[in-house]
Amino acid sequence: MIAVFASSNVALNLRIAKKFYLFLLVPLVPLIMRGKGRLKWTYKAISLVAIISSLMGLAQFAANPSRDLLHRISGFMSEWMTFSGLLMLALVILTAYGFASGVRNHKWVIPAAAIIIAALILSETRNAWIGAIAGIAVLTLLRRPRAIFILFAALLIFYLVSPGMIKERLRSAVDMTDPRFHVFLTSMRIIQDNPWFGVGPKSVEYEAQKYRNERDFPDWLKRAVALYSNPTRYQEEEKEFPAWLYQHMLNNFFQIAVERGIPGLILWIWLMGRFAWDAWGCYRYAKSRSFSEDEDVRREALMASSAALAGWTALVVAGMFEYNFGDSAVLTLFLFIASAPYAFAGPEHNYEGRAKN
Repeated sequence: MIAVFASSNVALNLRIAKKFYLFLLVPLVPLIMRGKGRLKWTYKAISLVAIISSLMGLAQFAANPSRDLLHRISGFMSEWMTFSGLLMLALVILTAYGFASGVRNHKWVIPAAAIIIAALILSETRNAWIGAIAGIAVLTLLRRPRAIFILFAALLIFYLVSPGMIKERLRSAVDMTDPRFHVFLTSMRIIQDNPWFGVGPKSVEYEAQKYRNERDFPDWLKRAVALYSNPTRYQEEEKEFPAWLYQHMLNNFFQIAVERGIPGLILWIWLMGRFAWDAWGCYRYAKSRSFSEDEDVRREALMASSAALAGWTALVVAGMFEYNFGDSAVLTLFLFIASAPYAFAGPEHNYEGRAKN
């Protein structure tokens, strides 16, 4: 709110306040999910919705397989970035459910995961691919450490047999001539001029137009652009790339620093760090001998905490290439996942202390 009132357009930036209610999930989810079996059934319901949405996306692809990157499948969502971000987190939830409950007794998890993975792949959204892989890798390390080699082998085989369309999307993720590199440079210029309070949460796409001209970059940024950029990617008569490219800074850290300044970024990092720390504390407590509940509740605690750690990893890793924290639908599901471990952290648990035993 300080960043809002420090901005040049207070009325515009006050619109961010309507998102604050989403953070009520943090205290409400533990209250609602506290009780044997509630979290398990909620995760199953989320997985079912993700399966239905994935089937819709697969039907969209079947109807038009030659889609370009501006018309990707989106399921029941308004656009593909939200669709892929939700599938990424839903896949993490489903995998955590399978590890905690046992795939042998819940064989439906395998075809369900296959459907979600197929839709996620065909969405052609690289940040969600990378985030999902990172999240599942964390779950594997937590529950089946030796299986991490099987996971990497499966990913390598998939890459080798995947069609050219998928390989090209993966290769382009490390292409330093990609337009997002230019957006990152633009965001650094904005932060340099607005380090304390940023430009305001809703002013980024307008303010970025003042900074995106490469001719105005500092000398060290010009050298970086010259070193990593392909001159044929630019048009002489236009400023580097189309204006719509600058709607967001394509990175959570850059976006929040641009919106709210470096102090705002530090507070966000603290919030995210606290989510991860508390989830890890819950996981350790659920694994310890001092866990006071029965085995069913222990499995749910492990499910909630491992899903929170993996979901956190998926969001942060994917957020290096997209501003997914600003997507209300993705943020809602993430806050639910991150808040669920607190359902096992009532006064009678105090898992941070007991996890040390």
